[in-house]
Amino acid sequence: ELSTDSPAPGGGSVAALSGALSAALSSMVANLTVGKKGYEKSQKELKALAVRAQKLKDDLLRAVDLDSDAFNKVMDAFKLPKTTEEQKAERESAVEAATKEATLVPLQVLESSIVLMKMAKKAALKGNKNSLSDAGVAGLAAQTAGEAAYFNVRINLPGIRDAEFKARVKKQAVSLKKKLCAIGDEVRALVEKELRKS
Repeated sequence: ELSTDSPAPGGGSVAALSGALSAALSSMVANLTVGKKGYEKSQKELKALAVRAQKLKDDLLRAVDLDSDAFNKVMDAFKLPKTTEEQKAERESAVEAATKEATLVPLQVLESSIVLMKMAKKAALKGNKNSLSDAGVAGLAAQTAGEAAYFNVRINLPGIRDAEFKARVKKQAVSLKKKLCAIGDEVRALVEKELRKS
């Protein structure tokens, strides 16, 4: 459906799906490490990582549909009648509420991408070295999830009238993206350094 002319699912759903894939990979690396000789010191930490990653994966898979649903609500709001002044006011209010919701879903994905990136970093640092590339891909998928979600937040903001909401969400999104990129650079450098040793 993504490849058809249907406007939803779209980039926001792909952001959430990328996040789910990142969480799944970090969980995989943790599970491939637990019980392995030479990784005894990190067992407890990686078991907790695997559980947390599974929960986040499930949340992000739900966000795939939530993003599409939120977009569809915006489209439905635009289809409301606007003949009378009362109808115009109701339509405007519905569009505003739906657009805010369509902004908050990717903002949550962007927030989750920071957690995903930290998981990928831990998987790269403490996980099974034979799965280092998987931890690296978990980081790349987290980066994609966060930056894609950021785009989806930003594209919705101009359609919102509430200036306080717009300013707060924009500031939060910019800050989260900056944090994501900083941790992403760390993960990439860490993985590349370890790969050079092999």
